[in-house]
Amino acid sequence: MQGMGGAMPTNFGEANQAVAGVAKNVSWKIMFFAGACCVLASAVIAITALTFTFTFAPFSVTTILFLLSFGLLMIVLDFPVPHPSPHLATIRMNIYKFMLFMTRFTGRGMWYLFLGTMIFVTLFDLKISYFFGIVLGGYTSILGIAALVYGIQLSRKLDGVRKELQFKPAECPHQGLTMQQFQTLAVQVSQTHFTDDELTYVFNGLSFTANNDGLISQDEYNTWLMPGKMEIV
Repeated sequence: MQGMGGAMPTNFGEANQAVAGVAKNVSWKIMFFAGACCVLASAVIAITALTFTFTFAPFSVTTILFLLSFGLLMIVLDFPVPHPSPHLATIRMNIYKFMLFMTRFTGRGMWYLFLGTMIFVTLFDLKISYFFGIVLGGYTSILGIAALVYGIQLSRKLDGVRKELQFKPAECPHQGLTMQQFQTLAVQVSQTHFTDDELTYVFNGLSFTANNDGLISQDEYNTWLMPGKMEIV
């Protein structure tokens, strides 16, 4: 492929999934972190209310513990630190390995939307706090819808490039495709331009492993081009 031998920009060096989680963009990361805090806060509020009112509700406690566990996991995943500790990075890698949906915009959107309804049910229907049920559940649900829409749009945009490449084949270099090279290829075959952040999300989606080094290997590239359903980002 001609015109694709440029050097990879230095800002692409942060594309490691185990470090960056699902969102490299600061605003998305902060919003996801705030959503995780809402989930955790709703669990703490519910546990405190049931404890001080001596309410026996075993099924509700199960739901609350579920919110508490995943609230903590999502805080770890999106904790806004540029260079997390090795322990934090290890937890994030395990999240990528065992709960892949939490590292995709589309999956994250559906997940936050589900958790938003659980927050509402826990705080509102149990009459623990109408205010926090609406505020915390509402924010989490809206964030889920926004992430879901963004993920679907980006997935369709990426699939448009894939379909063009199926008709206009281009081989992947032996050493793999860098983000800049992938950008050049997308523009050449379909006049599609991705932002730096979109490229990070795309490479995260196409990578077989958590340790995305800013390259799409030949195997990853060929698997992506195979006929079938579009890759969900």
